Amino acid sequence: MKIDNKTEYALAELFNAAVADFDHSGLAVEVKYSPRGTIRYASGTYYRQAPRHPDGRLIRIRINRRNKYPTRVAFKTSEYYTRVDRKGREALYQRLRYERFHRPEHLALALFLHEFSHYLDHLEGRNGRYKQTKADKFALAVLKTLEVV
Repeated sequence: MKIDNKTEYALAELFNAAVADFDHSGLAVEVKYSPRGTIRYASGTYYRQAPRHPDGRLIRIRINRRNKYPTRVAFKTSEYYTRVDRKGREALYQRLRYERFHRPEHLALALFLHEFSHYLDHLEGRNGRYKQTKADKFALAVLKTLEVV
């Protein structure tokens, strides 16, 4: 795995330790700061195809340098519930689990693990649609193993 880290955070050892049990040869990871003026605390994307990476295998993580820590992040679970609105219609909702990240390195790791789950799906030949809950659960499981959350 090649990590191009354009931030001040020490991430290479953390990322490598988190995915040591998985195939990550040929994976490229870019970590940058979010564009100035953005309100998002962070973002992550797994690219199945990219101009400089024709075979895919690119994860891009962006962290907002103006984040205040601890930062609270929602993860999707597989638990659903229904709620009836005032017109009597039922709507299905998915429960969220909130975790606090006290350091930017741990937030970047959570995003990386979420996107790494999409990478594993790509290697296994699965389509990339509707896998957000699975990716969140994968990230939480590894974060628990590493005792980050």
